[in-house]
Amino acid sequence: MTVYDLRDKGFDVNSALELCVGSEEIYKEVLETALEEGLEKIPFIRECVEKEDFKRYTIEVHGLKNAARQIGASELSDLAFEQEKAAKAEQYEFIKESYEKLLEKYSQTMDVLKELLG
Repeated sequence: MTVYDLRDKGFDVNSALELCVGSEEIYKEVLETALEEGLEKIPFIRECVEKEDFKRYTIEVHGLKNAARQIGASELSDLAFEQEKAAKAEQYEFIKESYEKLLEKYSQTMDVLKELLG
């Protein structure tokens, strides 16, 4: 599997490569970092909602939005942006009802990266 195979998984590889100055090597490094961080962040984001720490949740989904965009995971980035807007608007019930969808997409994205990176 190459980074270009990520296109078949819904990644915007061209945009991500652009952010990585066209370097596949840099892109792979960014993907590796995203995988490492993602495996730690998923349970942490869940914990933020469970503890109703929405200030921290806002920070985490903001970071996720940017990180996902950087690796070309546009759908994940869009979901994170939706959650960030809800958090800033203090729509906590919406977050409680919908954050699992975000975490499910985040987990799927990490599974794709695991498959690519071994």
